[in-house]
Amino acid sequence: MVKGGRGAAGVVAVAVAVACAFGVVAYAARRDLAELRVRQADLTAVLAAPDAETVREPATPGGTGTLVVSRARGRMVFTSSGLPELPRSRRYELWLMGPDGARPAGLLERTPGGITAPVLAAPGRADDRIALTIEPATGSPRPTTTPILLAALPST
Repeated sequence: MVKGGRGAAGVVAVAVAVACAFGVVAYAARRDLAELRVRQADLTAVLAAPDAETVREPATPGGTGTLVVSRARGRMVFTSSGLPELPRSRRYELWLMGPDGARPAGLLERTPGGITAPVLAAPGRADDRIALTIEPATGSPRPTTTPILLAALPST
């Protein structure tokens, strides 16, 4: 009888562990969904802003970058299409540029079809350009290559 009790206790322990694991997964999924909703709202606010201006600029190795800026909202959205695929050790990195130099604005994530996921960034008042470079996969604190795309930020 002691043996059966241990077996039942083991089954209960496994069931509790599984339930805890599902709880953690469900909590993480809810948090991720909430973050996604906030991001979607931020993207929509920039794209729909009355002062939104769109700039399209070709990249030197091929492809095009598209930038939508709302100075009133203090945000910009960047995406691209047709950029050549890079080796796993490299990534495209977006930079905001102004009198104080370049600062990272985000790493581009490729989606199926060669389009990159939108990057949402907050240009400073003095930022007047964006640049796109090819960097190590983890990104860089400063550009390490010549920009393949350079575009002026609208000053609206």
